[in-house]
Amino acid sequence: MKIKILFYVFFITILISGFILSGFTSKEVIKQNNSNGIKLPDNPIEGRFVFEQKGCINCHAINGSGGKKAKDLGEKVFFGNDYNLIADMWNHSSKMLKLMEENNISKEEFNAKEFRSLRLFLYDLRYLGKNGNIKSGKKLFVKMGCTHCHSVGNEKTNKIRLDKTGIYASPVYLAQTMWNHAIKMQTVQKSSNIKVPIFKDDEFSDLSSYIRAVSVYKSKNLKYMTPGNPVIGKKLFSDKGCFFCHNEKHIGPDLTKIDLNKSVTEIAGMMWNHSLEMEPAMQKFKIAMPAFKGNEMADLISYLYFSNKQQVNGSADIGRKILSEKGCINCHVSGNPYKAAESKLIGPFNSEDEFFSDLWNHLPLMQKNLYFKNKSLPRLLPSDIKSLYLYFNRERKK
Repeated sequence: MKIKILFYVFFITILISGFILSGFTSKEVIKQNNSNGIKLPDNPIEGRFVFEQKGCINCHAINGSGGKKAKDLGEKVFFGNDYNLIADMWNHSSKMLKLMEENNISKEEFNAKEFRSLRLFLYDLRYLGKNGNIKSGKKLFVKMGCTHCHSVGNEKTNKIRLDKTGIYASPVYLAQTMWNHAIKMQTVQKSSNIKVPIFKDDEFSDLSSYIRAVSVYKSKNLKYMTPGNPVIGKKLFSDKGCFFCHNEKHIGPDLTKIDLNKSVTEIAGMMWNHSLEMEPAMQKFKIAMPAFKGNEMADLISYLYFSNKQQVNGSADIGRKILSEKGCINCHVSGNPYKAAESKLIGPFNSEDEFFSDLWNHLPLMQKNLYFKNKSLPRLLPSDIKSLYLYFNRERKK
């Protein structure tokens, strides 16, 4: 029953964001790697079942549905990459395990596939974003100079009506429409001394919510977009010329060095802002400004989001030092009374997720052994986690 409840809550979350599920529930398996070696997700939202089945929902809610004992993961969405997540779980494990014990909640173990599904699901919550603020959108409509050329809600002479865009639930549709008209819009704005709007945070979502709220076209059948398919987005990145400018010729900035761990509407805003610089550069190199149709902008943004994870530094040599400095080696030696595996016998791991799941599964035993020694679990940084992973894999591969 809880799985159904969580599914409906997550489904509603997607609807609020203006998406439908089909983009991430396709039977097509996405296993392609991008240029920086990051494996693109096959189905990020399937992790909602792991979230329920492993009991995470007993303490954590998603947008109000679930336990109240820990933070709502829909309200305080996860930021960061894989190593940030496991470091966060590690450093909070003492509180988590104590809370689970007090409430008679059994600690479930994860295999590598389950852990991957869970972290992709948590990471995906950030991407979907939240519903826009209508009041903020109304202020933006005036502040950004939209009223100079457009009207919505009430027809005005010589104004281009935006009411029909109100039938599109996803704010990405507005972003896509504005992008396709960027050159024309910006030319008119500059010639009329109207400041070209710059978007920040989720302002695209706010603006879209306002237009939809006051539109005279009220439809019971709102049109939705899919959250985006990263593999299709990867192809679009090449087909639309993005790869040529950002990777091949380095005309545009290196996107791997830009923080894109943001919601889909935040990234859409960044793309619009970027169009101001793109247009003159593309004219110089005689490249046509790319246009988008259907679900293409959502597909492209999903590729940027899932392939642009912040890199974490680490090395096997540092991992060896951490074992000693953090006291891990005191237990992971031959003949130890705690039945802990020797450090030289740990690994190799086929993936980070196999390492993450093993680390999580052994936390109760580690906590118990440290308790009897009157010690607490050492805090680990994301770079520490990566260094340990590299160390264990290197040692066994020799």
